[in-house]
Amino acid sequence: MFTQFHNHPKLHGEALDSYLSNGWFRSGQYIYTSKILNFDGILYSPIRIRLPLQDYEFRKRLRKIWNKNQRFETIYRKAFISREKEELYQKHKLRFEGFISQTIKDSLQDGGETTVYDTYEIAVYDGEKLVAVSFFDLGKKSMASIMGLFDPDYSSYSLGFYTMLAEINYGKKNGFEYYYPGYVIPDYPKFDYKLKIGEVEYYKAMEDDWQPFTAMKKEELPSQIIENQLLTIGSDLKKLDIQYQIYYYPHFDKGYLHQVGELTELESPLFIQVYLDVIGQNLLLEYNLKKNCYELGQYHGFMQPIQNYYNPAPHKDYETFRTLLIRQIVLKSSETRESIVETILKIRNSLPYNNFT
Repeated sequence: MFTQFHNHPKLHGEALDSYLSNGWFRSGQYIYTSKILNFDGILYSPIRIRLPLQDYEFRKRLRKIWNKNQRFETIYRKAFISREKEELYQKHKLRFEGFISQTIKDSLQDGGETTVYDTYEIAVYDGEKLVAVSFFDLGKKSMASIMGLFDPDYSSYSLGFYTMLAEINYGKKNGFEYYYPGYVIPDYPKFDYKLKIGEVEYYKAMEDDWQPFTAMKKEELPSQIIENQLLTIGSDLKKLDIQYQIYYYPHFDKGYLHQVGELTELESPLFIQVYLDVIGQNLLLEYNLKKNCYELGQYHGFMQPIQNYYNPAPHKDYETFRTLLIRQIVLKSSETRESIVETILKIRNSLPYNNFT
């Protein structure tokens, strides 16, 4: 599953350390992980990053931002929600596009009165006026930055970035080993500011390992692997005059929202529908990232919709297939395109199914 959500009665101390080190992050009172996201109609792979704090020092450029903001009063304390923070949130949220929670309380606590996290805050004051605030969660050895807000009238002070530096400063002084600022996305520069804090590591989800960000290769990201594999085998099908279409399947990231008993659902964000009239149902071809292989099968959902339960964001290049797809049978699994294409040719020529496995 590309997106997973967990809900726990407590998410701090060693429990939070474990989740963060395995590429998970906070969403309200949940903790989640996602390998692929749809932003502006394009599939991206979010890359979790972290900053090792041992021996870390601010670079010259960061010291300049730090020193510039020493004219303000900076307070480190246990987080709490107040009217002045909500007012700052209402100003700040106008900068964001798409879905955003209506209040800080909704965003941090899902509208509830309590939290399962050990959340602290950095509050920055210009005299009596709150001009910036950020929230971060504490584990035993790790800390995770959650949200930063600043008054747009103070944009020239880079207060959003300054509060990140203040969080890092808190982590160093209190003996934390890692600072997790969330994720970045290659070719989506909105989050690139997080890379400016220093020599960060990135979580390589396919290998469950942390590596220097400088070693990251875009072609190894899940979104790139799946699309490239399908485009390549699609080219093979086209040469053989086999009709097909690549679809975007938005239900791949529904996570905890819906389950269908013990049935196996399609979990890939992209798939190929192969058009063959010799059988009673069209074939579905996917690249199974977990198994690193192609899978050719038949699915319920092509001929008769099972469920349409939400209106998903579309893909820029591929038509959206909105019906939930449930697996009937896998006809062939293979790491090679040639084997899959051969199987499709056999089906087109009406050869027996028992030769396909």
